[in-house]
Amino acid sequence: MKSIIPALAAVALFGVVSPAGAQVSAARPVAHIDVSGQGSVDRMPDQVVVSFSIVTNDDNAAKATSAANTTYNALVAGLRALGLDPAAIKTTSYSVNYNARPPQPNPQFQQRYGFVVSRVVAVTSAKTDQVGTIVDAGIAAGVTNVNNIAFGLHDSRAAYRTALAAAVADADAQARTIAAAAHVRIVRVLTIGTGGSPGPIRPMDTFAVRAAAAPPPVPTDVQPSDLTVTASVSVSYEIAP
Repeated sequence: MKSIIPALAAVALFGVVSPAGAQVSAARPVAHIDVSGQGSVDRMPDQVVVSFSIVTNDDNAAKATSAANTTYNALVAGLRALGLDPAAIKTTSYSVNYNARPPQPNPQFQQRYGFVVSRVVAVTSAKTDQVGTIVDAGIAAGVTNVNNIAFGLHDSRAAYRTALAAAVADADAQARTIAAAAHVRIVRVLTIGTGGSPGPIRPMDTFAVRAAAAPPPVPTDVQPSDLTVTASVSVSYEIAP
C-alpha cells in the first residue's frame, strides 16, 4: 500500500519537566512515502526430484516386507544403471502396519489388509532431461505409484538475490514517481523489509500413477519449464519539500 504522509510542523514543549528533572520536547514527525516493490527472475531448473511409493501387503509380515524389499532393490538397480549415485536415492519414509480385514469389506474401496509395508523413495538428479528414464526405471521395477515430480534450483539463493535487487529497484522507481508527482524530494531510506521465497520448487501436477506390470512401450518424456523466483520489499522513504 502506498501513502504519502505530509510533514507536520514541530511543536516544542517548554516548561514540562520529567520526574528526573529533564526538559522534554516533542519529537519532530518525519514525512515519508511507503511503497512495496516486487521483483522476479526466471531460471531453467537444474535439479529434479522424483518420488516413488512402494506398497505391499500380506497376512505374513515377513512376506510383505520381503516383497517390498524386492521391489526396492530392483528400483535401486535400475537407477544405478542410469548413473545415479547411491546418495541420490533416499528413503524418506518407511512403515509397517497391520490392517485387520473387516467382516464385510466394502467393495467400493480398494483396501490393503494384513501387514501393509509402505516405503517412499525420493530420487534426485541434476539432469532434468533424465526425468522420463527415471520414471520408466521405477515402473519397470514395479513401484506402486509415481507420487510427483518436482523441479528446482541447486542454488536458489542466488536467483532470490537477483529477484530481491529487482524488487528494490521497483520500490525506488515507485517512490520517485510519487515524489515527483507530489513535488517533493526523497531524502533517504528510513526502513526496508523483505518478503518472498528464496526456494522455488515446482512440482508438476501430482500424478499418483499406478505402475504397470511391464515397462511402457513408449518412453516417458517429461520436459521442465522455467521456474519463477519472486521477492518483495517494503520500503519507507523520508521526503522533504
